[in-house]
Amino acid sequence: MIWHQLLIAAGVMAITFFIHAAMITVAAMVLRKIVRHNRGHLTFLHDILWMMLLSVWLLVAHSLAIAVWSGVYLVLDMVSDWEAALYFAGATYTTLGYGDVLAPQQWRILTGATASNGLLLFGLSTAILVDASARLRLGAN
Repeated sequence: MIWHQLLIAAGVMAITFFIHAAMITVAAMVLRKIVRHNRGHLTFLHDILWMMLLSVWLLVAHSLAIAVWSGVYLVLDMVSDWEAALYFAGATYTTLGYGDVLAPQQWRILTGATASNGLLLFGLSTAILVDASARLRLGAN
């Protein structure tokens, strides 16, 4: 059963990594165009707007990852309905872990993978935001 969970976790993580990478790539393409077009002369308010939009874009990527995990939890019959699946996946992915909804014992390793997935992708999102902020400040690409 452990190998089964690890295989499922690897597949789901690959999907969420792909989603995040695609969303970041689109954001980077837009940022490059913005910086090139304005040749480093972006206004303060423009920079704020760009960082806000990028933050929301990355939250959408995380929401999609949580939705993927939710779907897996439903398919594996770990939770009773879509709302519970979203709630449990969100609490696990963010490592918040309220503990009011628990995974069945035979699927506990999968929840650890969900938390690891969230940690990695939140770290990546943080790095992207820091890099975008630096590029906007410096007007470089």
